[in-house]
Amino acid sequence: MNKLMLIVILFATLFLLEAQAAEINNPVDGAYYVCVLMEHTGLTTSCEVKGFGKTVDVRIDTNGSEARKICVGIADTMAAKTTIFGGAGWKLRIFSPYSGDQPIAVCPFR
Repeated sequence: MNKLMLIVILFATLFLLEAQAAEINNPVDGAYYVCVLMEHTGLTTSCEVKGFGKTVDVRIDTNGSEARKICVGIADTMAAKTTIFGGAGWKLRIFSPYSGDQPIAVCPFR
């Protein structure tokens, strides 16, 4: 199983298992929740919520093509399970350990 499929499966599974326990009342809570879930995959090296920029910044050791697939998978999963990001302008940015300050994938939360 490739890294992309593993991340999407783990993310979806964790979201389903923990969604009832999570108190997600606003986009900021949702952003922190995304970080918790991403950190549970064990594949991220860091995850940071930037409230003023409305971003969830995640570092994953992957390439641009896989990062875009991961980004879309996570954004789609969140959109299917919650509407707290709807219209709020939040986005997921994926960085690699080698990309410095430049994200290799960016996806809006819907």
